[in-house]
Amino acid sequence: MTYEMTQNVMTVRNKPVVKRRLRISRWWLITFALVFAIAVPLGYDAYYGRLGIIGPQPVIVANGANRIIRVPPGGNVQAAIEQANGGDIVELQAGAVYSGTINLPNKPLTDFVTIQSSAVSDLPVGKRVSPAQRGSMATIAPGILTQPAISATHGANHYRFVGIEFGPTTKGYFNIIQIGTGNENSTDELPHHIEFDRVYVHGHPADGQRRGIAANGRFIKIANSYLSDFKRKGEESQAIAVWAADGPMEIVNNYLEAAAENILFGGAESRLGIIPGNAVVRDNWMNKPVEWRNTDWVVKNFLEVKSGKNIKIENNLMTNNWQMAQEGTGVLFRTADDSGKQAVVEDIEFTNNIIRGSSSAVNIFGGEGKGGRNLTIRNNVFEDISAARYGGRGYFIKSTTFDNVVIENNTVIHDGSITVAYGDAIKGFIFRNNIVFNNEYGFFGDDVGVGRPAIARYFPQSVITNNIIVGGSASVYGENNFYPRSIGQIGFTDVGKSDYRLRVDSAFLKKGFNGNQIGANLDPKTVGGR
Repeated sequence: MTYEMTQNVMTVRNKPVVKRRLRISRWWLITFALVFAIAVPLGYDAYYGRLGIIGPQPVIVANGANRIIRVPPGGNVQAAIEQANGGDIVELQAGAVYSGTINLPNKPLTDFVTIQSSAVSDLPVGKRVSPAQRGSMATIAPGILTQPAISATHGANHYRFVGIEFGPTTKGYFNIIQIGTGNENSTDELPHHIEFDRVYVHGHPADGQRRGIAANGRFIKIANSYLSDFKRKGEESQAIAVWAADGPMEIVNNYLEAAAENILFGGAESRLGIIPGNAVVRDNWMNKPVEWRNTDWVVKNFLEVKSGKNIKIENNLMTNNWQMAQEGTGVLFRTADDSGKQAVVEDIEFTNNIIRGSSSAVNIFGGEGKGGRNLTIRNNVFEDISAARYGGRGYFIKSTTFDNVVIENNTVIHDGSITVAYGDAIKGFIFRNNIVFNNEYGFFGDDVGVGRPAIARYFPQSVITNNIIVGGSASVYGENNFYPRSIGQIGFTDVGKSDYRLRVDSAFLKKGFNGNQIGANLDPKTVGGR
């Protein structure tokens, strides 16, 4: 087809066609006016945002060798970040709302670009923030089309957010903060050195939110922050999830509120076959508000490792979990095929934590992927583990198919079995210096019943010694354990205040293996950060 243009006529295949220039021009003018009227107030169009022609322009002032780039209310945060160099501060006005997705660019940075509130000095360093302090924060709210507030992809690196509130996405879909995608073609494409300190990330009170932070990057740190209202109807939700990066990662001193899993490792595949891990989860409070009970939110557990290795989970407080979408187990170390054939749960340490108020305590499963090995559960308090209160089964441990499990110096206040074992045996099982209750079944094994037959079938060649088994008997568990008839004979410091340390006058204080204490030695006032 050839065109010959004149002022008023266009010839197509030698046939004259009158060109209706005025009508076409009016249509385009109307369309452009509508688009412009929508795009400018939202400040969302990525192209114009990058050019920095929407809203008030950033103001740059000297800050020693570096700069402060101040973004006034309604200004262009994206443009300011594009201008920033390592060591610069992008300062947002406290109390102002900045709309749209911010795409962190991949620049050759070796020092952090810090995006912070102008009132960040009101938020003490090292202290966890709360929603009551949002007046000292600037807000970044996602725009339209379910996009996140922050997107870090294609190797973006060296960005730190301090004193920022991040609001929910449209209808609570997907992630508020998205680090990585899971579809990277090489490790060089993984974002790295991304930090969040003293931030408030939250879903919508009515719609909830699918996820707070998808943390699929390296050298990720989330600290001193408050993540809440992550809840969904008909699907899972998490405050923090990682499935396509192998760390290192720090999740430290945060309040984390989510219905399905407060923290999840694994649960989806990485194109690179990466195992999530090299992580520290410390001093956090993981909670499910009791108001969520008897609602439609999908509730499961506090923390789940579906695929992960070299993870230290220490000094965390976990409160309120009940039977709903699952049987209400607090913590799961469970390989799962949905994490890929490479899924493994390996070299996990769960120490100095308090789980308070849950249907059951721990699930150990290594029957899928590449299995599970080397799990230590030490010096934890499991309080109010109750089928009567929260549904489920009230057990301490549900287990199958795992290698090398050490469970020692735990105090467990529960109303169900000590174990519910099934499937393949646990190899290399050490159970010592614990305080547990025999209740109706004690060590229970599927198809074989209770006591010695269950231990022989599901925990062969195990070490079960120096435990206090309230209501148990030497005929079942041997002479190297202790069998008080009631909790009052143990000698706890103050059960009413959830202090389950043994008193100095307890008969069991030095009766543990090698003369050590039995049960957990854990001050409840020091657990869960502040």
